[in-house]
Amino acid sequence: MEYLSEDPTYLAGGLAILAGALLIALQVTQQGRYLIRALIALGLAALVLVAEHFWVTDAERIERVVYDIRDAVKDSDADRVLSYLTPDVQFSRGGETSSGEATRGYIRSTVSNAKFDFLRISHLKTQAFRQSRRGIAEFRVLAGGSLQTSMAQLNFGTANSDWSLGFTETSPQVWKVDRITPTQLSSEMSGPAGSSPGSGFRRPGRRFPMPQ
Repeated sequence: MEYLSEDPTYLAGGLAILAGALLIALQVTQQGRYLIRALIALGLAALVLVAEHFWVTDAERIERVVYDIRDAVKDSDADRVLSYLTPDVQFSRGGETSSGEATRGYIRSTVSNAKFDFLRISHLKTQAFRQSRRGIAEFRVLAGGSLQTSMAQLNFGTANSDWSLGFTETSPQVWKVDRITPTQLSSEMSGPAGSSPGSGFRRPGRRFPMPQ
């Protein structure tokens, strides 16, 4: 049933093809039973599409949050990004974890001062666990733009990074991020102070410490 709600394309398409075949059979044989069966197949295909439209799974809700966060980051809207995070959200990298306050402060500073020429998400996979009411999202980010620091504006070209986000259902059908983990990060990027040894925004020969 979950497969039906996630992607009904194959089932609805198969029913439509079946209806077409039955209509051809109707023309060839002139037997009314094929018309009835074709109408039933088309009705089922329509029912599948309607059910998918109104039936939203938790995995799809998590997926929407990921894309909403992407849009907020691209617009440099830190408040909107933070609205999708729990108060105790943690940044985890290299065996080190930052506190919720440090993570939220880092995100506010970085998002507010970043300007993106483009920001794309690919290879997105989401999963929700019914009993624990927790979920995960894994994806790749392709981005390019600039970051304004207190010392200079740093321009960065096309950068790839892989991320894993942990989710918790804070209220019915409302999912928020409670863990941020970069699984593959370029050497020019890092997280909030304390998340990994020598944290800071780096480029060859220089290092800019992240907000405390």
